[in-house]
Amino acid sequence: MTVAVRAFLSLIMLAGFYVLALVQFAAGLALAIWVASVTTGFIGVKLGVAVFVANVWAVGYGSWKALRADGAGPQGIPLTPHNAPGLWQTVRELAAAVGTRAPDEIHLVPEVNAAVSERAHLMGLIGGRRHLYVGMPLLQTLTVAQLRFVLAHELGHYSGSHTRFAGISYRGRLALARTIGHLGTSNVAGWVFRAYAALFLLVHNAVSRRQELEADLAAVRVAGRLPAASALREVEVLDQVFGFYLGTVVRPGLDAGYLPDDVFGGFPPLLRARAEEVSAVRARLVTAARPHDRWDTHPPLAARVEAVMAAPESSFAAAAGPAAVLVADLAAAGRALQAVALPAAMVLPWDEFRAAVQTSDLQEQSDTMLRAFSRAVGRPVPDVGAVLDLVAAGRLDDLAGPLFPDATRREARTRFAAPLETLLRLAAVRSGVARWQVSWTASAFLVDLSGARLDLSQPAGLACDPATVALARQQLHARGVDVTTARHVRQRVGTEHAGILAGITTAIVDGSRADLLILSQGLLVMPGMPRYKTGMARYRMRRWLADGNPRELATTPGARFIPYEEITAAVRTTKLRFHWQLTLHDGTLVEVRNGPQSEEHADAESVFTKSMHDATT
Repeated sequence: MTVAVRAFLSLIMLAGFYVLALVQFAAGLALAIWVASVTTGFIGVKLGVAVFVANVWAVGYGSWKALRADGAGPQGIPLTPHNAPGLWQTVRELAAAVGTRAPDEIHLVPEVNAAVSERAHLMGLIGGRRHLYVGMPLLQTLTVAQLRFVLAHELGHYSGSHTRFAGISYRGRLALARTIGHLGTSNVAGWVFRAYAALFLLVHNAVSRRQELEADLAAVRVAGRLPAASALREVEVLDQVFGFYLGTVVRPGLDAGYLPDDVFGGFPPLLRARAEEVSAVRARLVTAARPHDRWDTHPPLAARVEAVMAAPESSFAAAAGPAAVLVADLAAAGRALQAVALPAAMVLPWDEFRAAVQTSDLQEQSDTMLRAFSRAVGRPVPDVGAVLDLVAAGRLDDLAGPLFPDATRREARTRFAAPLETLLRLAAVRSGVARWQVSWTASAFLVDLSGARLDLSQPAGLACDPATVALARQQLHARGVDVTTARHVRQRVGTEHAGILAGITTAIVDGSRADLLILSQGLLVMPGMPRYKTGMARYRMRRWLADGNPRELATTPGARFIPYEEITAAVRTTKLRFHWQLTLHDGTLVEVRNGPQSEEHADAESVFTKSMHDATT
């Protein structure tokens, strides 16, 4: 497909969106005029206003948001000819080989991906500043030959003028999405726009698939068939493995408030340690061919590999060596990328980071049990020492019951040793007599000061009988375990549930005006705004619901977070209006009610009621 045809198609499809809105508006207006002529003018005016909102306002709003959208590439750091001379030399060589101008900037990004963009002018007719984005994991793991194909593929988009009209396509898709989202699902005009959006995407994605194959063939001419085929497969493998790495190694630490001092530096060791598992992923990728889908923007991997292997062989000499040599100090570049691309957190050396994550997980398990014990006995149970006191006082059944609701009393007593051992393991860590043994291939486990695997099953078993609790204490004391160190730590707003479920503006919390945010983890009480700023409070709440980050909001001076697990009782004091009294496990009472200027957002009352029911049952 030629550049002119692509440009014409993009413009026609985008213009068609506005023509469709105009036709719907004209038809609706004619209907409103006819209704007014056969009924009353008031009904006609109401219908006309509805038509205006459903078309002109919705389309105008969607287009305005699309024009204001920032189409910038992924967040990263610049790689200059000074700190990446080999990469720049390779990119310039490849650009000349595929017949295009080299990019003006190269950025290192935290993704298993490479991409290009061009800030073109006059709807893509005049070229602009070019940007090339290269993923850190690609530089860490690919060979130079494989990376040459990946880079040449992206430069092939330039030579095919694929990037020239990306701005039109991007904003056209965004305008459609914004308009449809603004109309909602029940609006008749929205049905028509959805059908048009489906047609737009079908055409756009078909063009995109053609462009990907064109860029592949342009890259094969300068990289060779075998490097091209291996690069296509390897990028797919890396995408899966890097996602696993972030999800299982990095994300748990970030949720606990920690980051390693070199996030990207841990990826190659994981690949080496789990080489057999990575090979299994690679084998599955070869055998499990994904079928063609007309909604995909890229052709299936098998089709791309088949196309590049059928292309003429390259006359360029195959490059050897790892791609990391193309950047002067890739490790330093990775640390600089981490500073700008990842959230702020406490940075620790790798060994300390992994130990801190394990301890945080152990602390979370212990906190859950201690809060359950507090509910069961009706008063705070702050540490494992208090648990042992309760067992000695004959309260074992009260403690074990909530943990094993389906077990008999005798079974619950026997099974109580396992959760009690978890509490004792935390006490051993906090007492400094145990440390974590971690590896890339196995689950972490605790060892004592001699290096032997920590086993606290015997004192845990003794502590399940009031007659032998004292003996369990003696054994723990002899091993240096202070049972008062495994204390309950108040839960924080984490990052794994970043959404805000609902909210109430200008609520009354403990007699003071406040905005109440209902999270999946608890309640976040934000400092209220003055009475004369009710409209601003409403706007602020809508912004929080749309894109607020509760973890950042929780750091606001005066903000208060109440985890659901700290709420032992929630009583609605009147059915006539929203008025609740919450009891925390430390005995604190919290009163939450609507005020005269309160407004509920996202069905806040029902969400709050369900959250209180789930928290206290």
